[in-house]
Amino acid sequence: MSAADQRVGTTFGKYTITGVLGKGGMGEVYEAHDNQIGRSVALKIIKSQYAHDRKFRTRFERESHAAATLQEPHVIPIHGFGEIDGSLFIDMRLVRGKDLEGLLARGPLDPPRAVAIINQIAAALDAAHGEGLVHRDVKPQNVLVTPADFAYLVDFGIAEVVGENTRLTATDMRVGSWAYMAPERFAGTEITPAADVYSLACVLYEALTGQLPFPSNTQGGLIAAHMSTPPPRPSQTNPRVPPALDDVIARGMAKEPDDRYGSAGALGRAAERALRSGVRTVVDPVDDSPTRPVSWPPAPPTQPRPYQPSQPSPQASQPAPYQQVYAQTFPPSGPQPVSPNQVAVQRDRRWVLPAVIGACAVLVLGVIGVVIGLLAKSDPSRGSAASSATVPATIPPYSGEPASTSNSSSTSSSRPANVTPPLVTGPDQSADHRSCDLGYHRNDSTAFGSRSGRGSPQTSCFFAQSVLDSYWTAYGNATNDARTVSAPGSVACPTIPGAECNGPNFVMRCAGDGANPWIRCTGGKDAVVYLW
Repeated sequence: MSAADQRVGTTFGKYTITGVLGKGGMGEVYEAHDNQIGRSVALKIIKSQYAHDRKFRTRFERESHAAATLQEPHVIPIHGFGEIDGSLFIDMRLVRGKDLEGLLARGPLDPPRAVAIINQIAAALDAAHGEGLVHRDVKPQNVLVTPADFAYLVDFGIAEVVGENTRLTATDMRVGSWAYMAPERFAGTEITPAADVYSLACVLYEALTGQLPFPSNTQGGLIAAHMSTPPPRPSQTNPRVPPALDDVIARGMAKEPDDRYGSAGALGRAAERALRSGVRTVVDPVDDSPTRPVSWPPAPPTQPRPYQPSQPSPQASQPAPYQQVYAQTFPPSGPQPVSPNQVAVQRDRRWVLPAVIGACAVLVLGVIGVVIGLLAKSDPSRGSAASSATVPATIPPYSGEPASTSNSSSTSSSRPANVTPPLVTGPDQSADHRSCDLGYHRNDSTAFGSRSGRGSPQTSCFFAQSVLDSYWTAYGNATNDARTVSAPGSVACPTIPGAECNGPNFVMRCAGDGANPWIRCTGGKDAVVYLW
C-alpha cells in the first residue's frame, strides 16, 4: 500500500480523508470531508520536502492566495490553504466530472464541442492573467469537464506571478507537461501569459485530433519540436476538422510569443469563427497584431533511439493517467532536461519562422537534404561555416544516405566499418542506473556521427542521447570540424559548479578526436560523449 493510500481513513486537521483522487511529483489529491463545515472537498497535500523549502513556501502562500481570489466561474474554487502538521495543503471544491484526458482516451471530440470547452478554459486563463497569474501547466489532465460539459481549469498551485523573479530551479524543472510547453519555457526566458496561450492551442489540437501536437519518443526530440518544428495542421489528421482551424493552431502555437493571439480568449473566438468559416485566414478583430506566415514540412524531425533492437526507446516522463472524481495530475517527479538546440551564444529567437520558410522553399525546389549541408555544398568556400551557423528551423527526415556536407577534408560522410570509440559500459551514475553499452543511433541514418555513446563514467545514458539529438538538430550532419552544442541534461546546468552553461543547458564542445574516426564532445562535469 502506498503512502497516499495509507492516509485514507485518517484525519488531517479538520479533514477526514476518504479517498485518493490523484498522485504526482509534488503531492497527492484526496477526497476529504471537512468536519467543521460538513462538506466534501478535494484536498491537495504537498509533499513534505517542499514545505521545508523557504522559497517554495513563500511562493505557495502568495500564489494560492492569488488563485483563491479568482472569481471566474471556470476556475476551480479554492476554499482555503495553509499548513497542518508540517504539510502544506489546498482545500478546493470537489467537482463530479472527468478530465479532458479521459474524454480524449475515447477519441477526438467533435470540433464544436472541442472549441466550446477550450473557450471556457480561455475565460479562466484570461481571468488569471488579469490578476497577474500565469498558470504554466495547461494540459488535458488539468481540464475538468462535468456531465453537462461545464469545464473547469484546475491546479493553480504551480502558477507564477508575472514579472517576479521567484523561480525555483528544482521545482520548475518538473512543472508543466512538456507536450504542451511553449518554446520560451525551455529557453529559460521570462514566462508571460503567451505561454498559456501556446499550451491552450496545443490542448485544442489534441481535442480536435486525439493526438499530441508533437509525438516523440525522447525528451530532447519533444523539446526540439516545440522549438523549431512548424505547428501541425489538425485538418490533415482529422478530416472532420475545418481547414480554417489550421490557421488558429498555427497562430496559437507560433514560436514567438508576440506572434500568438493577444489573449486566450482571442484564440477561443478565432476558433469559433473558424467553425463558421471556410476561410483559412482567421484574425481576431480586437487583436490585429501581424501574424507571420507558417509553412508545414512533409514530416517532423526524426529522433535517435537506442542501438539495441531489443531495448525500448527511452520515454519522456509523463504523468500516469487515471480516472477520478476530481481531475488532477501533477508534473512528473525528478529533475528533467529543459532545452535541446540553442548554441552557446544567446541569439534573438526571431530566426525560427524565417528559417522554416527558407527550408520549405528548398523542399519546393525538390532538393532533399539538410539545409546547412545544401548551403555548404553549393558554396565550397564556406568551409566550416556551418559550425557557427544559426540552428535550422527544421531538419527533414533522413533517407539513410550520408547527409550533404561541405568539401572540407575534415568532413566524413560515412561511418568507418567496425570502428567503435572507447565507450564506458555498465550502469551509469543516474538515479535509475541505466545501461547503454552499445550507445544510441539515429533511426534512419548510417551516416558518420549518427551514433553516440558514453565516454566517461560521469556521463549518463540520457546525456549521451541528448548530445546526439542536439547535435543533429543544430547542424543536420556530422563533421570533424569544431562545433558547439547546447544540450539538456538530467539537471539544470547552473547547479553544476564549473560547468559552461547556455541557460539551463550544458555547452558541449565537439570536434574530431585527432586521427581517430569519431567525434569527441566534452563539457559539463567531466562529461564526454562520442559520436561516430
